[in-house]
Amino acid sequence: MKYSQKLLFTPGPLSTTMSVKEAMLVDLGTRDIEYQNVTKSVREKLLKIALASKEEFSVVLLQGSGTYAVESVLNSFVSANDKLLILANGAYGDRMAQIATMSGLNFEKKDYSMIRSLDLAEVEKAVSESDATIVSFVHDETTAGVLNDIKGICDICRRYNKKIICDAMSSFGGIEINLEEVKPDFLVTSSNKCIQGVPGFGIIYGRREAFEACKGNSKSLALDLYDQWKYMEDTDGGFRFTSPTHVLLAFDQALDELEAEGGIPARAKRYRENQKLIAEKMTELGFELLVDPDEQAPMITTLLVPEGLDFADMYEKLKAKGFLLYSGKLPKYNAFRIGNIGDLHAQDFIDLAQAVKEYLEEAKK
Repeated sequence: MKYSQKLLFTPGPLSTTMSVKEAMLVDLGTRDIEYQNVTKSVREKLLKIALASKEEFSVVLLQGSGTYAVESVLNSFVSANDKLLILANGAYGDRMAQIATMSGLNFEKKDYSMIRSLDLAEVEKAVSESDATIVSFVHDETTAGVLNDIKGICDICRRYNKKIICDAMSSFGGIEINLEEVKPDFLVTSSNKCIQGVPGFGIIYGRREAFEACKGNSKSLALDLYDQWKYMEDTDGGFRFTSPTHVLLAFDQALDELEAEGGIPARAKRYRENQKLIAEKMTELGFELLVDPDEQAPMITTLLVPEGLDFADMYEKLKAKGFLLYSGKLPKYNAFRIGNIGDLHAQDFIDLAQAVKEYLEEAKK
């Protein structure tokens, strides 16, 4: 093997099971009924785990990363007659604004602290005072790892008759979300996050009436959400353009493994335990948490780099031992992140903490 196997302590792509990898060792034709049955099954399973009725909701698979899916929704749902309000408390809210700017959308952005969850009183003030028709926000803002109150924000938006776009990229599958209760117009995630598949497509949940409202709005062919949805509906799961067949096979296997684990409640419990364990181990080693535990999402743990620690060196030394952290500094904070999701279990975090301890002891010599 050209590359050595590592444990990915990242928020995605992440460590996957061998059976998910092995599911990709089959070649299927994109227009063959055998493969179309896979996409049909995946869409049905996705509605089931979101507790969403197919009468009210539908789900679309779109080739590309999660950002492709977010861009597709923004470009297709925000019409020339709409105005978008972006509630941003991190890089992914900022990315929505980048998309809106590049797309020439009418929008405004409200900026909040990246290390705090969105305050519902501040959200209500922003929503009530805005003439926007659509509000977008990120559920789990992995810039620092804060979790926003999806139901609280959606309730406020509906109270003021605003349509809702929720980026649940890093939360869906790892936190219980009942679409029938939350009722966003669109909720976006991807194949390589908490479902524990591999990268290759975005997942767009939407109310059927919201998909219909997208007709004729997109200025992109490949990212036209209405056309993608209509084609999938008419062909019972078909893709307009080349489908990531191997990625779909892996994802179908990952969905089966999610169910075997006990569904989203069981996986959410494992992720919470992972986060709590590594937070405790790292604070024992002298690291300081950036985010208040009460506002911490279970998907990622953000730690301040202690004075005098060469993080780049620690990163490389841990990588050599098979532990891959999430590199890259946060704006304004000298911090690093440890992902808690994927095929990672308690012993993996114990081993990681031990490797960090050994590095710190060696660095003191």
